[in-house]
Amino acid sequence: MKSQLTFDDFLIAIRKINDIIQENKIVLSKLDSTIGDGDHGITIAKGLESAMEKIEEKKPANISDLLKTTGNAITITIGGVAGPIFGTFFSEMGRTIEPDKETIDISVLASMFSAALEKIMRLGGANPGDKTMVDALYPAVESIKQSSSENKDMKTVLEDMALAAKKGAESTKDMVSKKGKSSYSGKRSLGFEDAGANTVYFILKAFSEAI
Repeated sequence: MKSQLTFDDFLIAIRKINDIIQENKIVLSKLDSTIGDGDHGITIAKGLESAMEKIEEKKPANISDLLKTTGNAITITIGGVAGPIFGTFFSEMGRTIEPDKETIDISVLASMFSAALEKIMRLGGANPGDKTMVDALYPAVESIKQSSSENKDMKTVLEDMALAAKKGAESTKDMVSKKGKSSYSGKRSLGFEDAGANTVYFILKAFSEAI
């Protein structure tokens, strides 16, 4: 029963995240096409491609630097709103732990995800119910916080997180967008799932499949 994540686990997970986002970039852009610019998936995929290049170039030696390298590359490459938001998802997790931290258990991972969520909510001003990525990330974080107090193996914890994110992303179909460019759509945003929330789901799905 796996209870700790190593540097290699995170590296494999980030590669898997890139693979899944590349595979689904058209799907994500189509979700964005009705109430956004229609380029969300392509944009996120570009950011992750850049992250993989930076990882290969810099060869980070620890989990903290790996996550910060990933996040910084996404932020710089994408820019706009999505860059800082999704870049923060990774970089804030990296900043939460010390560079000499060689293994991550469930309680530490819960703290990392919690810190990322809090920073993203402050940065974007979004709350659950606003039809953003927060609607997928918030229930996912609640799931891992609950798991940290239970005797679950890492694989199950991550699968539960991904499922919570999936349900959260699906719930955005019944919400009116209150943040970002999609907010200009008003009630027209009803009936469509948020692209950012689905990106969070794909990221956590990849994370769980990689472990």
